Amino acid sequence: MRTIRFNDLTFDEDMLSARRTDGTELRLTRQERALLLHFTQQPGKLLTRRRLVELMTRDASDTSERNIDFLVNRLRKVLGDNARKPRFIATQYGEGYVWIARTMEPTCGRRAFLRLGPAYGMRRSTQRTHSTLAQLTQALKNLMGSDRTVDCVPDWQPEKSTDDVTYSLDVSFHAEEETVHAAFVLRHAATRAVLSTFRARFASARCREIEQVARDIQADIWKNLAAPAGPAIAALEKPLEVRLYEAAELLARTPVIWRENEAQLARARTEKPDDPQLAIMWALNLYMRLLSQALEETEMMPADDWAAIEDEIEHLALSSLPKVQDNPLLVLGVAKLLFFIDRGHAELAAQLADEAFAKSTAFAAAFAMQGQIRMARGNIDEAIAYLDEAIEMSEIGSAFHRYLLVLKITALLAEDRRAAMEEVCAALFAVKPQARLELAFLLARADTPRLPDDIEAMFAHLEEDRARKLLAYIYNIFARRFQRRRHRRNVMRGLITHMKRHFGDAIVPDAIAQAVGGA
Repeated sequence: MRTIRFNDLTFDEDMLSARRTDGTELRLTRQERALLLHFTQQPGKLLTRRRLVELMTRDASDTSERNIDFLVNRLRKVLGDNARKPRFIATQYGEGYVWIARTMEPTCGRRAFLRLGPAYGMRRSTQRTHSTLAQLTQALKNLMGSDRTVDCVPDWQPEKSTDDVTYSLDVSFHAEEETVHAAFVLRHAATRAVLSTFRARFASARCREIEQVARDIQADIWKNLAAPAGPAIAALEKPLEVRLYEAAELLARTPVIWRENEAQLARARTEKPDDPQLAIMWALNLYMRLLSQALEETEMMPADDWAAIEDEIEHLALSSLPKVQDNPLLVLGVAKLLFFIDRGHAELAAQLADEAFAKSTAFAAAFAMQGQIRMARGNIDEAIAYLDEAIEMSEIGSAFHRYLLVLKITALLAEDRRAAMEEVCAALFAVKPQARLELAFLLARADTPRLPDDIEAMFAHLEEDRARKLLAYIYNIFARRFQRRRHRRNVMRGLITHMKRHFGDAIVPDAIAQAVGGA
């Protein structure tokens, strides 16, 4: 695909996304994309606010002169631009704006999530060497999934390349009779930073050894995505549970994400059994397992099993806490876990979140936790303010962005601000349409006798035992941490109303009925 470069940003031709030279990907909203297209199509030309309103309206994007400044500032923030020292958009005070960034040489680079290359030792290679490289490429393609491109470019020259590559694998071969010796260097392609190195020896033409190497490479990529080592982890913007989700989402095609992380984490913990970071991540993966219950095709978890997992989460969080005091993001992970299990640790979780916020540069992750704590305390306006700050810092459409929107939806639902909640739902469903069905039970309206047909069918297909467990699941995930009964009741009211309609009053467990009152 043809790309266009301005300063340190390379854009897709359709302006749907951009990538910095360090590999960071930026996603643009519909309005940001439309505004960017109008600017870049008329470089160096003054576009008045009135003209921009006309252009945006022509694109069926409702706006006004008053909103143009807001949209421009939002686009500047995405681009990393500064109004006082602009590199992209200059302000013509009292009139409008001018696109000042010059187009650099366009590229027609290829994209790859993982590239095998450069490959050394190929000039004196044997047929076995070429076969090994081909088999390894295919094994990695099978592991990464169809939407994550894996290619092999043996003569690739990264320093001269305009290709958009996320990870690269340097390969060195030495053939010795029937044995092929290989050395691998996995790198972050944009920076050429080394992520891991290892050797392998292929003594036969069988694929078993090659497939094991492919799994090792996949595991190292997972580690970089989910659990970067060293001081870098303290500066990450995303909470650890979101990084775990995204790592598994990138390497697997299943909604039951926790399963994809379990094997990788188990292997890492075997190698480093006393690593507190891995212990916290194991606990976060258990948390994700509980969250995934509604997506499981098998029987939902009994209450005793749920409690046992929360026991393990509590033990891992509390035992790891003394070892991670100097790492704000790991402390935030512990705060998240203690907050989730709701076992009398709410004040400790709040204290940990405050301490981590004071020390961390990862504002978005800290704001997400602060928002949840204030939501639970009943300070909904404060919670939404924190969540809005985090949303503004998140990449539109990313797992973190969607996670924040769900938190905001929950806060607005608890306060019964349905109109505002519907606006946030629309934003969520625009980037993830299937979320409408995933949240259907939570968002069911109590004031309507019948829900939309597809959601009504979901209720109709529930068996009574699963329905009762689903009520407990929704309560545990979304409602139980609210300290005010009114908020718990508002979160559960719609679901309870329609569960009673389908199954009768006895469907509601006594503990939930007491916790929410007259829902």
